[in-house]
Amino acid sequence: RDDDGSFDEPVEVFAWCGGGVLLRPEYLSDVGLFDESFFLYYEDTDLSWRGQARGWRYRTAPSSVIRHVHAASSGEGSEVFAFHVERNRLLMLLKNAPVRLVIAQSLLFLRATASYARRDVLRPLMRLHRPHPTVVRRRLVSFGGFLRLLPATLRARRRLRSLALVPDRQLEPWFVVR
Repeated sequence: RDDDGSFDEPVEVFAWCGGGVLLRPEYLSDVGLFDESFFLYYEDTDLSWRGQARGWRYRTAPSSVIRHVHAASSGEGSEVFAFHVERNRLLMLLKNAPVRLVIAQSLLFLRATASYARRDVLRPLMRLHRPHPTVVRRRLVSFGGFLRLLPATLRARRRLRSLALVPDRQLEPWFVVR
């Protein structure tokens, strides 16, 4: 998007985009590297959150110029995109967020999936029309991928929680819950 001047001053941010960040070697030594189980999407948010929990802070650099094409590898709206975005958002929350936020967002995901099932599958079938299960199928496949990584993610959560230096209550002002 065009620069309208609203980003002229450096500000602190909760997370950064992996497509435009410089990290100190000390940060990577302290926080670690990208979690390979994420592969695409939310791996940067996960690493950012882990850094926040360890006391690291991030500031924007207004004079920098970043050119980043979102979803260039997977294609916006593709099966690969949908799978990794949905699965990894849930994994990132489970790994890092307070329990009540994990529960709330997981229930919201399931409720939205049920709503899509009603709209795209049940309602058409009841009207003897052809169902359109694509969105529901994608969400269920993503949730299955989330469940497959659940044990490893819970182990990572316990480890990260034991290493955290900053309590959740200090990070909560950053959270925007939808």
